[in-house]
Amino acid sequence: MMPATLTVFLANYLIFVDILVAAIVIAGLLYRRPRFLALRWAVTAAVLFVLSYVFALVGGLLYYDPRPFAIGHFQPLIAHAADNGFPSDHALLAAALVAVAALVDLPLGLPFTLLAIVIDWARVGVGLHHVIDVVGSSVFVALATLIALLLRPLIVRRLAARLPTCASGWRTPRDG
Repeated sequence: MMPATLTVFLANYLIFVDILVAAIVIAGLLYRRPRFLALRWAVTAAVLFVLSYVFALVGGLLYYDPRPFAIGHFQPLIAHAADNGFPSDHALLAAALVAVAALVDLPLGLPFTLLAIVIDWARVGVGLHHVIDVVGSSVFVALATLIALLLRPLIVRRLAARLPTCASGWRTPRDG
């Protein structure tokens, strides 16, 4: 059993460490890659984040899951409103970071997956979410990632066609 203070820290603040590490690592890797690969990644990441958020909003409207402390009549380790716990915003962001890291370099997704699991576990452990809330977030991100990958060639072709000729490093013969 983990100490409550560590669980609270992981549930509240590990996501910020995750964001910072992902930003530094991804920026460093993309800096060394050709511009067209950075463009492809940026398009995919943008679509993935937007779709994940939209899916989470719609999912929250379609499914109501009271927070565990609201139905279990206990005090959670972190003060929170007794609102809909589905889906978990922290888990959604952590899963999206896994996806964007894996899009840069597939093995890079593994450490971010481990961070996401710890964040998810901590959010459940402090009494703010049920397992379905964090799993639902991951499913939304997986679906958003699939759609983003399918849309990427179309979006990148359209973007590349509109870039000025001085930005030729952004284009490839096969912009997709």
